[in-house]
Amino acid sequence: MALQRIKAFATEVDFYNIRRSLYVPSTAYCKETKEVFFQHIRKANWGDIVLWDNYLEERICVYYTEYNINDYPLATYTPEGVVFIPQDILPDGDARMLSLTNMDCTNPEHGKADNNAVDMGDGNYDIWLRWGGYNSENGEWNDIPELINYGEDTNRAQVYVDANGETTGEYSNWGGYLPSDSYHWSYKGSQQVDNIDKSTHWYADNDGSNRLPSPFTTRGKYNPLYGRGVDGQQSSYLSDFDGKQNTAHIISHETYQPNWQTDAQIENINDYNHFPAALCCSRFHTIGTEAGDWYLPAAGELGCLMARFNIIQKALKAINQQVKSVAVQLHDRNLYWSSSEYISSNAYDLYTNDGHMNYRSKDNYGYVRAVCRFRI
Repeated sequence: MALQRIKAFATEVDFYNIRRSLYVPSTAYCKETKEVFFQHIRKANWGDIVLWDNYLEERICVYYTEYNINDYPLATYTPEGVVFIPQDILPDGDARMLSLTNMDCTNPEHGKADNNAVDMGDGNYDIWLRWGGYNSENGEWNDIPELINYGEDTNRAQVYVDANGETTGEYSNWGGYLPSDSYHWSYKGSQQVDNIDKSTHWYADNDGSNRLPSPFTTRGKYNPLYGRGVDGQQSSYLSDFDGKQNTAHIISHETYQPNWQTDAQIENINDYNHFPAALCCSRFHTIGTEAGDWYLPAAGELGCLMARFNIIQKALKAINQQVKSVAVQLHDRNLYWSSSEYISSNAYDLYTNDGHMNYRSKDNYGYVRAVCRFRI
C-alpha cells in the first residue's frame, strides 16, 4: 500500500529537481523509480569528492569531511575524482575533477594509486611519463602547430604581483610561483586589485620575486589577474584552460604507436611522433566516464591545484582511508606535466613543493594526473 502511494505521488512530482533542493544525506532508494528521495546534492566545490551513482547513472558531490562508505556504499556510489576547480567560476562554467590515481603507462585505463615509480627497463617507468615529441637520434622536436607557443610571444608574458597582490609591472612567460594554502607558503591578504573584489593572495617563501596572482578571489570568483598578459591586452599561459582541446591536438599527431587505444600498455619512450602523457590521460576512464573524457590539464588548470592544495590532499586522503588502493595523494615534492607548450621543445609543468610553474624539456619524466570537465 505504501509503495503504491509512493508510485502515485512520483507521477505528479518531479523528484529529480526536488532532491537537489534538499541537503539531507541519505541512501534511501525507491528502486521501483530509480530515484534517491533524499541525497546530498550540491554544485561541485573545492574539496568535494565526486561520486558516480550506479543506480541513477549520474554524479553527485560530497564534501570530503562528510564522505563515508556507510552513507555512500561502494555498491551504489563509486568515487571518480576530487574537485579542484568549482562549477560556475571559470568562463566556461565547467567544474574540473582530478583523477584519484597517477597515470600509468602499464595500466593506462585505470592508473596507479601509488607514488612510487617502477623502473620497467630501457629508460621506461610506469608513472614517470614523458611528454613526448622528441627524436633522440637527430635532436628534432615535434612542434604541435595547433598549440600556442607561449614562450615565443612576448605579448603573452605573465603579469607578476607583489606581496600585497598588486601588479608590479613586471612580466615573464617563463614561469613563477603560484599561490597556495599549503604549509610550504605564507599567507597574505591583499587590498582591492584592479576593481576586483578583495582578492586574497598567497605567496611563496622565496625572495619575494616572481609571484603569480591567485586564480580565485576571497569570494570564490575567478581572478582576472590570473592569466593576464602584457598590459592586460594579451592572455598568458595561465589563461589556458582548455586541456581537453590541447590533448586532442597532441594525440592527433600520434603515429609511433598506432594501436595505442587498444594496446595493453603505452610505450613510455622518446619518439618524434609519440606522446605518452597525453595518450595515458586519453585512455584513462572510470565507471561514469569513457576513454576520451579525461585529458592532460592545461597550464591554467594545473596551476589551480595549488590554490586549494591542502583541501585536495585531504579529500584524496579521505577516500583512501575509506577505500584502500582507490586514491593516492598528490606527491607534494615533485613535478606534474601540463599540456601547454612553452616552445616546441618545452612544455609547462608544476612543482608541488613550492608551486613553481616553469617549463621543461619534453623528453623528461614527470607525474601526470588526468582531469575531467563536468557539471552537476
